[in-house]
Amino acid sequence: MATNLTVPRSISDPNPASRRPNRYTVPATVSLIKMCKITEEVHQVHGILVKTGLIQEIGVVNALIEFCASSSINLQYAQSVFRITEDPSLFTKNIMLRCHSRSECPPSAVSFYVQLLNEGFQLNRFAFSFLVQACTRSQLNAEGKQIHAQIIKSGEIDSYLASSIVSLYSGRGDLHSAQQAFELSRGVVASWNAIIDGYAKMGEVDVAKKLLEEMPKRSLISWTALMTGYVHSGRYRDALDCFQTMQKEGIRPDEQTLVSVLPSVSRLGALSLGKWIHSYVENAGMEMNVFLGSAMIDMYAKCGSIDSAMELFERIEPSKRNVVTWNAITGGLAMHGRGMEALDMFQDMLRNRVKPTDVTFVGVLKACSHGGMVDEGVKYFKEMEEVHGIKPTMELYGCMVDLLGRAGRLEEAERLVRSMKEQPGLVVLKALLSACKVHRNVDIGERMGLELIELASDDSSCYVLLANLYAQAGRWEDVKSVRNLMRERGLKKIAGCSSIELNDEAHEFHAGDMTHPCTRVIYSKLDEMRQRLEEEGYTPDTTQVLADIEEEEKETALYRHSEKLAIAFGLINTEPGSTIHIIKNLRVCSDCHAATKLVSKLYNREIIVRDQNRFHHFKNGLCSCMDYW
Repeated sequence: MATNLTVPRSISDPNPASRRPNRYTVPATVSLIKMCKITEEVHQVHGILVKTGLIQEIGVVNALIEFCASSSINLQYAQSVFRITEDPSLFTKNIMLRCHSRSECPPSAVSFYVQLLNEGFQLNRFAFSFLVQACTRSQLNAEGKQIHAQIIKSGEIDSYLASSIVSLYSGRGDLHSAQQAFELSRGVVASWNAIIDGYAKMGEVDVAKKLLEEMPKRSLISWTALMTGYVHSGRYRDALDCFQTMQKEGIRPDEQTLVSVLPSVSRLGALSLGKWIHSYVENAGMEMNVFLGSAMIDMYAKCGSIDSAMELFERIEPSKRNVVTWNAITGGLAMHGRGMEALDMFQDMLRNRVKPTDVTFVGVLKACSHGGMVDEGVKYFKEMEEVHGIKPTMELYGCMVDLLGRAGRLEEAERLVRSMKEQPGLVVLKALLSACKVHRNVDIGERMGLELIELASDDSSCYVLLANLYAQAGRWEDVKSVRNLMRERGLKKIAGCSSIELNDEAHEFHAGDMTHPCTRVIYSKLDEMRQRLEEEGYTPDTTQVLADIEEEEKETALYRHSEKLAIAFGLINTEPGSTIHIIKNLRVCSDCHAATKLVSKLYNREIIVRDQNRFHHFKNGLCSCMDYW
């Protein structure tokens, strides 16, 4: 709704003599335009200017167009003002270029520039900077090079423009040209930031780090660019090390930096660091905006503290939640096995008129899958396209196959795979092969496994899944053939690894690990756990050892699984009654699952395990997954 502005009498006076432009009316009009907050207010002033004839004053025209340039939705309005302007000044034309470059259609800046050239317009560095911005935003490669050549010819270059050129090339991955432009502007901090950002985005994070170390004066922007590069390259530990080094140098993170580093906290399960970041945000008086809030919710959910995620979600006003916020909490609840709550959250999202995305339905289908709600999942999968117009992605097909597969509906899952219009990807075939292993269906599993090996010949996990399926069926010759094929192709099995955080340090364990400094104490605790479990009636599930060895060797191998070592370490080094958080890189085996349920009861501990697929909350001898995973 438009605001009623108080218009000075010198502007609105109906007396023609009073409204002749003078040294007072033009500045007063410009000030009035600058006071406008929304387009409707400018329209009010514009109407008065037309009536009074002040619309022909170039200072007033510039103010109107400048207002439009501050908002990307006002390009058409700016054009209408410019078209009726007699003899627009150089400044006016530059403002129009700026307006085009910031609009929803940045290439229009280049078209406008061509029009100006035909009229004999000579560009200056301000005009060039707006054109470079437009080319960067729109990935206009050829046009960008042409404009760069004209900049060199004109000699109209300054430090800001030079750094913009570095961004132009680095943004489209032309690091050679970006490096050449950078060499001409090494004295500009913005150029260093642009080149570091370019290398980091292209995955050349080691080069970006070297440049950061050479930088005369490192800035928050350069640190954030390197951290973001580490995250995109999957080097989460390096991202956290970078974050901590930055603070040691006395540079305080802002909202954007925290949003950049939180995914690493999530992936590594570094809950203590996540809590520190939350505390930092509150103590620094930062606004918990929708981006930071969503990243924080996702962090708590993925670090095993779903109640903290829910608490933070509830503190964000409904009007300030966007689809990313809803996706974070819905997906988080699904991961923790709280399927009904996730579906209720989805319905709340729809009631708040937030349009779902494909990511939303990934969370919804996982909620149904982990909760065994097959019919509900099938219904949502149909509604996704029919009601919401979202076509199934490869990940969504994978979720659907996983949903049917977990429930043992393997033939139905295979029919879905065969009905896909495009070739099934890894995520789809792996979901079905994993389900076949759980339900010991060798026929379908073998078909999926052979397709997987053909589709992804360099992915060791495909061979391992197939070999494990054969091992379950006692087909040891086939197991040997698959393993020989792996060796011939230079592939190695991904080792199972479990980690636990203690005093801000991650302790990692592999099966049968003897490398930890506390190995002797850990194995002593493991022997104690084994004795208490056996007294409780626990029998090792040796079917989980997929190797052709003696039964006693199988039992020994089971007791040395990585998550059992991590739990033993946690029991030794944490306060009695406190929660133990474990992260495992593979799926929890059924023997470790059964053992951990009993350990939670015998030692009166809640043990939260995040595996490859979901969270398991073990407490009082039970698991949140209800043995359905």
